Amino acid sequence: MNKEITTKTADRGILILSFVLLFLSIVCLIVNYSIDHSITWSLYPTGGLIVIWATIAPLLALKENKPAGMLSGFAITVIPYLFLIQYLAGSEGWVIPLALPIVILAIAAFGICLLLFAYLKMNNLHRAAVAVLLFGVIANFGVGKIVDNFLDERNVDDMARILTIAASAILALVLFVIGYVKRTKAI
Repeated sequence: MNKEITTKTADRGILILSFVLLFLSIVCLIVNYSIDHSITWSLYPTGGLIVIWATIAPLLALKENKPAGMLSGFAITVIPYLFLIQYLAGSEGWVIPLALPIVILAIAAFGICLLLFAYLKMNNLHRAAVAVLLFGVIANFGVGKIVDNFLDERNVDDMARILTIAASAILALVLFVIGYVKRTKAI
């Protein structure tokens, strides 16, 4: 009985989410068509709403592995959305060399954080240290290199990025040490 109620609640949640996002998308398409007599800018929010739906629906539908479902839904839809943006913007050649590597790097870092927070038993301070290390140091450095390569090294003297990476590395180390000290005191 209880399992049946949970399933009905999840189904109702997905249905409500789907109808709300579909309604918003239809409103955008109608307004766009009534103003321009074509469908142009409304594809930006419609595509974004599809990404939102694919990210949130697994949280409502799945009983287990919700974080993995959420990450999968996002990863599967965000890349085609980037190509849609490139097509609608009318500028070619930036998704594959710039946006795609950045998104893959961010999804990988986010996936590792989800793994740490959802599936592995670990000290919260150590989790925070790994998250700061992944995003503040590794992803930050990676994004900088990707942007540098895209701009033909014209973005090399980026002192703000260097300071952010250094501060993030120090913060990650401090969080790790505090977590280690707390864990050894608890034992």
